[in-house]
Parts: sequence; C-alpha cells; structure tokens
Amino acid sequence: MSKILVISAHQDLAQSVSNRLILEELEKHFGSKASVRRLSDLYLDFNINVAAEQAALVEADIVLLQYPTFWFNTPAVLKKWLDDVWTYGFAYGTGGDKLHGKKLFVSTTTGSPAQTYDGKTEPLIEDLVKPVEVSALYAGFEWNGVDALYGQLYIPGVHSEADLDRVQQNARAHAAKLITKIEKLL
Repeated sequence: MSKILVISAHQDLAQSVSNRLILEELEKHFGSKASVRRLSDLYLDFNINVAAEQAALVEADIVLLQYPTFWFNTPAVLKKWLDDVWTYGFAYGTGGDKLHGKKLFVSTTTGSPAQTYDGKTEPLIEDLVKPVEVSALYAGFEWNGVDALYGQLYIPGVHSEADLDRVQQNARAHAAKLITKIEKLL
C-alpha cells in the first residue's frame, strides 16, 4: 500500500480557511493511507525534529507540500524544514538517496486572483515554485508539478459570508482535484 505524506506549511493554520479545509478533505478521503504533518503546530519555535521528519519521508511514496504563497514565496517554516531535513547523506551526496523515486508535488493557495500571476505584473506560479522543483529533482524526487488555488483571501470582518462560502467551495473543489491526482499516482 502506497503511503501519502502531506507537509502543511501554513504559518497560522488556525487562521486559514482554504489550507485547513484542503487538509481536512485529504484526511477524510485517505484516512490511514495519509499522514499530515502540520509544521506550524509541530514547530512553533522552528526547532525541526529532523529524525522524525526524515522518518516520515522515508515511509512515504507520495509527498504533497501544501502551503500558501505569501509574498511570492514559501512560508518560512517550509524553507527551514527543507534546509534542516533534506540534508547531505539523506537527500543528496554520499548515501543521500533516501528520496529517490518518490513522487512529489506542490499545492499552493494564493490570496490574489489567477490573473495577478500573469508573468508580467507578477511571476507565474510555476516560476515562484521553481526553487522547490529544482530542490526536489536534485534530491531524486519524481516531480509532479504544482496545483494552485488562486483568489482565496478571506478576512473576517472585511469580507462577506458569500466570500467565505466561495472560498470554502473552492477549497473543497481543489481538494477533490488533489485527491484525483494522488489516486492516479498511487
């Protein structure tokens, strides 16, 4: 049985509508086949348990990095996780073959609509994810692309209940898309 590892890297998941719903839908659908590691809950102090994270990666066949794109970048906790966990002797270099052949892809949410990421005003989302892609390929992962969910900004007291409903519906639809993608990779 293939194991699915979801690395959630939202800096404050309690405040997120989309990322939280996506994780809930994935957990509901995959049950024990999926392990979700919520970095913002596990590492408030950014002190990553490298051994635990590497063990989770070794067990996985499919890895999904789920995070919001903030300021055209990954959240700081994800960058710290990558730096601390994908180390020499584990992810690359002598003996660093522990991630070879595993499948990895990114799911990211944005507050801005898709047309913002047009490659002119702002970079394409594929360009923003390029450092993660290159790192994954260097570590021996099979890269399976990026799936973006755009326009998911919801601020209580600023946006309406209709906006909240739209964001929730979009998050559930995105989760269904991710589920289909993961099932094809299994």
